[in-house]
Amino acid sequence: SRHGLARPEALYYQGPLLPLYPTPTMASPFPLLGLPPPLYPMMCSMEHPLSADIAVATRADEDGDTPLHIAVVQGNLPAVHRLVSLFQHGGRELDIYNNLRQTPLHLAVITTLPSVVRLLVMSGASPMALDRHGQTAAHLACEHRSPTCLRALLDSAAPGTVDLEARNYDGLTALHVAVNTECHEAVLLLLERGADIDAVDIKSGRSPLIHAVENNSLSMVQLLLQNDTPLMVARSRRVIDILRGKATRPAPASQPEPSPDRSATTSPESSSRLSSNGLLSASPSSSPSQSPPKDPLGFPMAPHNFFLSPSSPPAFLPFVGVLQAPGRPVPPPPAPGGS
Repeated sequence: SRHGLARPEALYYQGPLLPLYPTPTMASPFPLLGLPPPLYPMMCSMEHPLSADIAVATRADEDGDTPLHIAVVQGNLPAVHRLVSLFQHGGRELDIYNNLRQTPLHLAVITTLPSVVRLLVMSGASPMALDRHGQTAAHLACEHRSPTCLRALLDSAAPGTVDLEARNYDGLTALHVAVNTECHEAVLLLLERGADIDAVDIKSGRSPLIHAVENNSLSMVQLLLQNDTPLMVARSRRVIDILRGKATRPAPASQPEPSPDRSATTSPESSSRLSSNGLLSASPSSSPSQSPPKDPLGFPMAPHNFFLSPSSPPAFLPFVGVLQAPGRPVPPPPAPGGS
């Protein structure tokens, strides 16, 4: 060395010193142009380290678990954030199954990690992915009595992506599972979010209330019987139909329109007289059945000459013939050739 002291590398390594990142020798890609060969970092893809990380993050072990599965089970939220980012950069789906057909979202619900549930769902994990028992994340949240995970799932999912009427392989909805596990908060949350309280399981046709009765769960029976909250009533299909005027009720019989001949006849108790403008008007002694028709709102309809302008000439009753004397009509002359 310059000062006569041995370099520290010589104490551990007696061979020749080599650079840590040697630059490989390569020929010029354009020999005819006489350009110098480019440096190695210019030829190396900048995404190569990221691609290696993506390959490691998505590689499954002998149990089918990826590092994302393991990070979720360990509750390592920073590692979950990093791995989710790698999945997204690599265009990989987050709904990757292990050998037990569990996705990272399933494991997040099972281990009761609502923050991880929210992160996975907002990053693209499907809330309707099925495990080996046909259960969605909502089923698992009710089975493991985790209303916080259920709320995180429902709040972070896009509208219309969670089907609360989906059945597992036993034919049960998430509400059935919540009733069987006696998770009151999950039951109330499901009902508030529109779950059908009268949904029946596919195998036996039993409603959640019948399940609660068979389980001898008095508190759950009382909860289901007295849970007619205004929000549930507003979500009821029958109530919505009634509010929209679509309730099933007998249609009123349509009144037949009177024929011209029948309208011209009057009963013996009624009489007719000519008004000052020549119109036929009924006397006060007319039958009540001859009252003017009512419109749908219950108000009397306007008279027929209501829309006539005041300057219009009065309408007289037409008759054939001419007047010979006051009030004496003359019959028309017979037609030529007639008797």
